[in-house]
Amino acid sequence: MRVMVVLLLVLSSHEAVAQDFNRLTTLANATLAGIGVDEAVPGFEIQLMQDGQVLYHRAFGSWTLGQPAKVDSSTKTLSGALVMSLVDSGESGFSLDSRLADFLPSFDKPGYRDITVRQAFSHSSGLPAEDVGGAVLLAPNITLNQAANVIAQMPLEHGPPGSTFGYGGLSMQATGAAMEVAAGMPYIDLFDERIATPMQLAETRFYIASDANPRVAGGIESTAADFGRVMDMLLNDGVDRTTGQRILSVASAREMLTRQTSDAQPIAASPVENNRYGIGVWLDQLDRFGPPANAMAGGARGFHSWIDASEGLVFTFSTDTTRFANLHDMASRMHAAVLADLVPEPGAAVLLTLGFLSILQRWRFQSAV
Repeated sequence: MRVMVVLLLVLSSHEAVAQDFNRLTTLANATLAGIGVDEAVPGFEIQLMQDGQVLYHRAFGSWTLGQPAKVDSSTKTLSGALVMSLVDSGESGFSLDSRLADFLPSFDKPGYRDITVRQAFSHSSGLPAEDVGGAVLLAPNITLNQAANVIAQMPLEHGPPGSTFGYGGLSMQATGAAMEVAAGMPYIDLFDERIATPMQLAETRFYIASDANPRVAGGIESTAADFGRVMDMLLNDGVDRTTGQRILSVASAREMLTRQTSDAQPIAASPVENNRYGIGVWLDQLDRFGPPANAMAGGARGFHSWIDASEGLVFTFSTDTTRFANLHDMASRMHAAVLADLVPEPGAAVLLTLGFLSILQRWRFQSAV
């Protein structure tokens, strides 16, 4: 059963905290102290929303509320939303099953001409991981189209298209160039017109590599509040609750959160031990210490945001001061803690048996020293 928390906010210059999220707050303080993680995280911000309403919003350590973070690969989810927006409008026949070669002549050759937008945005294009050709993603003095031409010369290391899951940003960079051709405008302007401006995302922007060659899969900085609203828009079937504007059709919002991969695909490269992926977003993750989160965006330096559709929740952890690998288990514990704090039923006891009590005791001991 869904539970809506009655919120009492205590406001200060540094934080706005909802009552009764004791487990979540304890885990956050443990993360700050280096307990339950490989290394301490010096500063971060947490925002939790339910049905678009903020239940909990607090900064820890050196971080301040509203401080922009480099979201790294969480950019993939914002770009995935832009892909689905262009699918909705259908400029130049653009769809998930369009081929990159329909818009990019450099991809019109054997093997490469079979790569679709769907494959490119679900890591099954066959193109290599970023460590092979990542320099093109960071080049400020070329255009997105020129970057795509370079990518088209790289081997189909994980080919043929559709056969293998190989996590990376090269295929998404090439898709960005195809989107520019389809829409007839620069990618960065397309993002502003369709996502950032209608949603009033004042603190969300590309900072890598340049306006001409934005890093489609990893170049955005944003805040917990801005990013959380995008995730909530996806949860809310494409409507931004703040402005009331429809950003994506119901079908596109749901398709983005639908698995595009299969267990039959071997995994050539992945930051996690599975290939459950939609359009620019991970699916059914963080299940080590409780039920999985339905969808998750994650960045290399710790920024991550997840959706729990069963409770109408969007959780965003904003930082760029650590590694997500350092936070993975804690992120799963925090998901379980949020559910236990919201629905204090038998699940809360389960969380204690999975390490929460130990973390609580260690944090209290360290705080007392």
